[in-house]
Amino acid sequence: MFSQCLIPASDPRFVIQVHGGAWAIPAALQEPHRLGVQRAHAAALEALTAGVRPLEALLAALKVMEDDPTFDAGTGSFLNEDGEVELDAAVMEGSSLKAGAVASIGRFKNPAAIALAVMERTEHVLLIGAGAERFALAEGFTPVDPRSLVHPREFAGHSAWVAAGKPDARTFFDEEGRLDPKGEPVDPSKRGTVGIVLGVRGERGAFQLFSGISTGGTRGKKAGRVGDAPLVGCGLYADDEGGAICCTGWGEAFIRTAAAKTASDLIGRGAHPQEAVETVLANLYRRTRGRGGIIAVGPDGRTGAAFTTPDMGYAGPGCRELVL
Repeated sequence: MFSQCLIPASDPRFVIQVHGGAWAIPAALQEPHRLGVQRAHAAALEALTAGVRPLEALLAALKVMEDDPTFDAGTGSFLNEDGEVELDAAVMEGSSLKAGAVASIGRFKNPAAIALAVMERTEHVLLIGAGAERFALAEGFTPVDPRSLVHPREFAGHSAWVAAGKPDARTFFDEEGRLDPKGEPVDPSKRGTVGIVLGVRGERGAFQLFSGISTGGTRGKKAGRVGDAPLVGCGLYADDEGGAICCTGWGEAFIRTAAAKTASDLIGRGAHPQEAVETVLANLYRRTRGRGGIIAVGPDGRTGAAFTTPDMGYAGPGCRELVL
């Protein structure tokens, strides 16, 4: 199991958990993952202690990972079946259940910031494709060459995938040729969807909750495929009466089980966040054979974090491998 970056609470006003993706992380990428999630955690904490509003602090953490080619988000994203970049991102806050998301955009380095703009400057929740890009341009976001968002590692990996006849990505071994410890093939396309959950203590002691997520999808995915990340209730959720949740792993399974909303509802009914995330992950595997990881924080500041893949990049109070 990859050794997570455990960060003890340093300010009682804030609870921060960051993930950098749940998959079989090769040895060469373990230290970059550890450092990347640690930098993202530090960016969020620094912003919060400086008085930046929580949603901007959330973006600060996501930007660190979107700009780091270690992760499958922003720079470092995968290529779809047509050799193109399609990025998804979302943010949500728990007091009014406001959310914003974008999907299938290819010309912008930091899609999470555009998702926040959707939340705050439109009456909508989700914009996709050309419409999302047109909105981003109108709001002053600067486009980039999509090829600049692809690490040479992915150009090589995508070429190898094409040369192999474009096999179903879920039959792949990981980048070191390993098998999952349970004897199942590991999908290398889970290279690091990134996410964060925040809890900010309010005047009456309860925590206000926030969640954010960003991803470059999966290698060789069908053009136009949208995973769980930008779908409220699937890849993320935030509810001050439940929990702030962020998921990573096989997106289709998280969609089919409405994983994030389910975990939040369990917390709202009194479950400890650790119990909630483990329950959802166990059910995810039982019903769909899907694997992944979930991070969570409740309105009382308690946290939960678990994964059912070989590894998960993580920074926060603590995380547990759930063996199924």
